[in-house]
Amino acid sequence: MQITPKQLKTIQNLVGSTITKDNLRSVDAFVHDTLSIFIPVGGNCGYAITPNHKHPSYMFTIAYDSETTVFINQKAVQPSVNQIFCLSPLIEHHEVQEYFPSKYCAIFIEKDFFEQIMSYYSNAPLDFHGLLVDSKNHKLDNLIKLFMETAEEIHPSIEMILENISTLIVHEIIRIITKYEPLQSHNASNLMMNEIIKFINIEYASEISIKLLSQKANLSKSHFSKLFSDELDISPMEYLKTIRLKNAKKMLRSNQSSITQIAQLCGFNSSSYFTKSFKEAFGVTPREFVRRG
Repeated sequence: MQITPKQLKTIQNLVGSTITKDNLRSVDAFVHDTLSIFIPVGGNCGYAITPNHKHPSYMFTIAYDSETTVFINQKAVQPSVNQIFCLSPLIEHHEVQEYFPSKYCAIFIEKDFFEQIMSYYSNAPLDFHGLLVDSKNHKLDNLIKLFMETAEEIHPSIEMILENISTLIVHEIIRIITKYEPLQSHNASNLMMNEIIKFINIEYASEISIKLLSQKANLSKSHFSKLFSDELDISPMEYLKTIRLKNAKKMLRSNQSSITQIAQLCGFNSSSYFTKSFKEAFGVTPREFVRRG
């Protein structure tokens, strides 16, 4: 792509003072003062394969294949698909030139800009020496796409928009690295819990686990369990068992199925566990409940 002298100066500030236009001959570049994105297309980046080079900025590379190898102090690092390779400023490294060009997206972030945002998440600066972080983050992918599309527009507002998108990209990268879990507002939490409760009340006969419920809530298992227990004063699985037992009680009243069938229809895989749970909840066994009418 055609790089202007002003863009080249910005790239040199972020990537390295000796990088040239010729180095970027096989690279798509999307340039902004505090954050720039580079994607090799049809060949290697000439600067990336330069032995023991370093960058004045932070570099985060999202791997699109498992073919890229980077050497840091004679140690080989090979990111897998959807891993982010993280590197702090001024660390010598180089990419191994392969027959087929590497497929990745390299994000360079100006040092002070990154560390200012990082201070919201950690009191101490983080040091990345080829850290690999798993990421399959659609939010980050969408922000990168938006940045690239915006960088190709021509309008007086573009620089301001790119600065705002850059801020969001940095926040998202830091949240991935630090495994940040956002606290939900009370209203959002209530809405999410209502959806989970509705799901349990409809699908109680299905195989339901903490993992399934936490995935539906888009939270980790521990975070979801805590929110659920704080909201309802009962654990998710205890709530599920309560709903199953209440429905079992209704079915027993109708006296149209056997106790074993009712246990299965209500999601209990074991008749003995159903009987034990029923007695703990209602003080009688299912058989005694039916006999008493």
